[in-house]
Amino acid sequence: MSGHNVQLGSALPLVGLLRERQALVDSIRQGESLLLLGPGGSGKTALVRSVLESELCGAPLVHVSQFDTLHDLLVTIARGLLRSGHRRFRQSVKSPGDWELWLGRQTSVHLKGLLWTALEQEPTPIILDGIKGAGHQTYRFLQRLYFAKGMTIVATARDHLHLGELARLFWDPRKTRQIQPLSETECLRLFETAVDRFQLRELCLDDFREKVLDSAKGNPGQIVEMCRFASNPMYVTASRHIKFAPLRIDVIMRLL
Repeated sequence: MSGHNVQLGSALPLVGLLRERQALVDSIRQGESLLLLGPGGSGKTALVRSVLESELCGAPLVHVSQFDTLHDLLVTIARGLLRSGHRRFRQSVKSPGDWELWLGRQTSVHLKGLLWTALEQEPTPIILDGIKGAGHQTYRFLQRLYFAKGMTIVATARDHLHLGELARLFWDPRKTRQIQPLSETECLRLFETAVDRFQLRELCLDDFREKVLDSAKGNPGQIVEMCRFASNPMYVTASRHIKFAPLRIDVIMRLL
């Protein structure tokens, strides 16, 4: 059996979420902003990753995987534009041979102006994954881009409260998708896939399977995390049974 070093670096295939996935693809292709809401572990990041690695693979866009401050956001967007070959933004860089050095010298005020100008002239979709309590200055920066002709902004968050000030931007229910729990069949398929990925077949799984599927309540992230934690010997008894109670508590704490 594999130990605690089993990681999620090699992502499991996306299970379910077909409607949400199609909404995300349509949003980016049609140039319409979209908000995806769902609790921790509901599949928001997996959904974004699945689309980026398939239909939109190689497409010009910027993916921001969480950010803490406005400056973090500005630098990440700028870096993404430089790497994707954004013609207009690259023209504004004075040190084309060393982008990171140039980025490290920029103030937030300067970057905001450059990004506004570049993206208004050459719109590029931006995906903001995992928003947590965005502030007023972040709202003001994104507000201008949100209403710029041709711009698309996709955001994911646990709920409207986690959007912070950006709730003022993503207010339209017609542009919001709430991620739905997986069906029983989908949950079972994901569980069996995770069991194989984390090499759990030699363990006693009958009781564990029932408890995982019952407690996850359709949340794919919880199913995957419980299987991943089960690969850690600290949660396994000498008789190859999985100590579900402590494992479940630790998974919940991780996903909070």
